[in-house]
Amino acid sequence: MPFADLLAHLEQLLATATWEAGALHARHAAQQLQTRAEAHLLRRVVEVVPAPVRTSGAWPHALAWVAYRTADEALLQAALKAAPTVWPAFEAFAASLRLDWATTLDWAEQGAGLPGPEGAIAARYRACAQAELGHADWAQAFETALRHTRGRDRGLVRLDFQYYLIRHGQEPAARDMLAAATADFQHDDWAMTLTLANLGISCQRLGELVEAERALRRALQVGARPAGQPQLSTAWRGMGSVYHTQNQPARAEHAFRMAEAKADNPQDRVAAMRSRARVLRDTGRLNEALTLLHDARHHAQLPDDQPHALYTDLAALRVLLGDVVGAQQALALVAGGNTEDRWRVAVVEAACLLTTSPAEAADHLRAAGLADAWAGQEARAFPDLFRAAGIEPHQPDWTGELLTAGPIRAVVGGLEVLLKPTRPEAALLALLVVQGGRVAVEKALAALDLPGRDERARRKTLSRVVGVLGEALGWPDAVRYDQGVLVLSPDLRWHLHRPAPAQAELFCEGRYDPWITEWRDEHGPLRWVDWD
Repeated sequence: MPFADLLAHLEQLLATATWEAGALHARHAAQQLQTRAEAHLLRRVVEVVPAPVRTSGAWPHALAWVAYRTADEALLQAALKAAPTVWPAFEAFAASLRLDWATTLDWAEQGAGLPGPEGAIAARYRACAQAELGHADWAQAFETALRHTRGRDRGLVRLDFQYYLIRHGQEPAARDMLAAATADFQHDDWAMTLTLANLGISCQRLGELVEAERALRRALQVGARPAGQPQLSTAWRGMGSVYHTQNQPARAEHAFRMAEAKADNPQDRVAAMRSRARVLRDTGRLNEALTLLHDARHHAQLPDDQPHALYTDLAALRVLLGDVVGAQQALALVAGGNTEDRWRVAVVEAACLLTTSPAEAADHLRAAGLADAWAGQEARAFPDLFRAAGIEPHQPDWTGELLTAGPIRAVVGGLEVLLKPTRPEAALLALLVVQGGRVAVEKALAALDLPGRDERARRKTLSRVVGVLGEALGWPDAVRYDQGVLVLSPDLRWHLHRPAPAQAELFCEGRYDPWITEWRDEHGPLRWVDWD
């Protein structure tokens, strides 16, 4: 029975106080659901069950299932209190929420042999507990758990598995696990957005930047749907990281701004602000970056002396501003963070040594075990320090390819820009590139085939076209107005590919703007007229 029908029938049972049948339907619905949104709908429906009923009959078991699907610890504890030690899989889940991994493993071992979906839950948390406790066969435990699950539940096990693979330095295997998980979340926009975002981030860490951007584009598309929106901040932050790695600062800054705007909690917002501050730092806007990090401290509600990972970024800025003492004070407040934060601490420590002992600074940096790709990127902010350690800054050129021999295509960073070749946005981009990046508004209005009954309507259409083109290129100022002139950002350098004269009729195929038809006439082969 489809979940919507199950839920409707459950509501009817609860409305008529048919409690025991309602409990069976609630448990069945929890076992069958395929999305996070369905889980929370079910949680709201069972809220009407009276407190005395919740602890009787089949209801504790049903509510334990609902609690598992929604990670509702309070509901889970209430269900387990009504029937302690009866359901080892849910006891294991409860212990995992407390990070009590030894107890998690004890309960999971008891439940792992159970038939059906609760045995699969126990196998999942058995694998997690083994990984947390450092058991040698944790990966085999995950393989066992995967064999016992299907659909969305298998996807959740794969997400757990990839987390521990990354912790054990097995990034390629983690990437493959994330790619496999996308097949399990076809109906769950929330989980799909998260999985695609993490897949993009994993590809970026492996240097697979085209694949990373492709996955993150999909994450943004799925995340635009209502159920996926809570994960949009993660997807935008991943996209910003890809652009930052590719040395595309304007795109990166915009992506991190979007990550801030889409964040629905302080932690995600602070992470996005920290990332944007690094883009500002790497483009020499140190004071702007410093202001932004102080704003991030405010969002994190950090007292002056409370340790936090963002002090790694503050320390880096301090040393770049020549304040070695301030940098050392900031380092004293660093706490938590990830591997990259630990690398940044080592970079700042080395930078503090650079003026007094360059050789010691270089040795300290080399001993930090920095990943090559990360080091090349961080070297943009500390070129002298990294060169002392034999590491050159990684500063790839930011270029685009505009292909006009046929339908208009634009390629940036190895991926095609999302422009429909028959739309006026594509024709405007081609016009700007052909004209060297600057076109008067009046000339653009005359050159483009824009809809509109009069000039005012056509100007309005042109403004919309400019906005859509900027969005497609990856940042709002990719095309801007400047005193009556449309200007293509010089940050991105374009290579124009035109058709040969014999194929001039293929120029911007599918568009018939006045400037395009004129170009075809002017650049085509000479046409001789036979008067005889």
